[in-house]
Amino acid sequence: MRRVGDYEILDVVGEGAYSKVKRVRHIPTGCVLVAKIVPKTNQQVENDVRLEISILRRLNHKNIVQLIEILESTNNYYIILEPVMGGDLCDVVVGMDRPLPEQDVAALLIQLVAGVRACHRNGVAHRDLKPENLLLGTDGVLKISDFGLSRLHRESNFQASTNEYAHTLTGTLAYVAPEVFGGSYDAFRADIWSMGCIAYVLLTQNFPFGSTNDPHALEARIRNGEISSMPSSVSAEAKSLCGWLLSLQPEDRPTLDAVAQHEFFKRYLPAEYLRIAASRKAPIVHGANMNEFSSQVQEETPSCSPSTSSNNRETQHTRGGSAARTSPSSTSAAGAAASGSNRSSDAGREREDFDSRLCRGSDVVGTRGDAYSSGVASGPEVHRIRPCGV
Repeated sequence: MRRVGDYEILDVVGEGAYSKVKRVRHIPTGCVLVAKIVPKTNQQVENDVRLEISILRRLNHKNIVQLIEILESTNNYYIILEPVMGGDLCDVVVGMDRPLPEQDVAALLIQLVAGVRACHRNGVAHRDLKPENLLLGTDGVLKISDFGLSRLHRESNFQASTNEYAHTLTGTLAYVAPEVFGGSYDAFRADIWSMGCIAYVLLTQNFPFGSTNDPHALEARIRNGEISSMPSSVSAEAKSLCGWLLSLQPEDRPTLDAVAQHEFFKRYLPAEYLRIAASRKAPIVHGANMNEFSSQVQEETPSCSPSTSSNNRETQHTRGGSAARTSPSSTSAAGAAASGSNRSSDAGREREDFDSRLCRGSDVVGTRGDAYSSGVASGPEVHRIRPCGV
């Protein structure tokens, strides 16, 4: 049995360019959690991981994957996270033979709105929102994951430079806002655009700007706001929401509070739920220290019985609250044009097969977008890390 601190390492959940994710069992309690393990390959990777940890420590919301504990070794960081075992949203949509019913889309999107609002109120721009970074619990609760590309911005008018984007923000091309290709941009408003792309994908099983086979052509369509026509089965309210979120000019996009009050949600969700969603305020946390690591831990060598040298400490386990449950069901699709200020392209544009490429799109410069389904790397030594209060 391989151990790291008080954790038994189990099977691989997934793998990304810079990390792996494995299930782990907390030996004192028997709780099964998830560990994202990032090797210390260079100083930039270490800086990125510490920033990601700092961001996760700030965010305590039921629609955001919760940080449980951090372990640091000579070679690796072990980020212990709450388990979300229902798969990512991309897997859910790919597994269906037709788009989700709009009621289910509304139940998912209102949770995304709540989670992104919690991020923004705490000064965090996610910068890589896409279906594969949205996890679903078996209870239907949606959780935002993978903050590896996120940044802390204390001012609401933060402007990210193109140079910073080219070096640190990969994102996925199909979900990238048009202003990102130009000069500086507002990272918070770019998140709103990405939410519009996600909504479009859920409603149509297609990208809003067509095929991702030619990245240059896709970029041109995004820059010009050439939204593909939506099926006639998509409601006017849903088309209106997508058109608003995908406003070509960042200043024309809605605030998250305004999104939560859109007619699309009023049509499908109980009024009381929307009132609660609109009034819920995420606490703004200050002073989170990304360098708050203490004590040391030895990584156990493989053995048949757990070592008695483990520290006797309490590990915090976070439960997601209840939310609207989604139930895969069927709805038909035909063709019509999406409403909104952006120009619509021909309805006859070739429809792509909806597979994992649709969700993941085409990567922009470099591939730094490790999904939450990425985790534990092998390494002979591991330092001890303290539990995090989240």
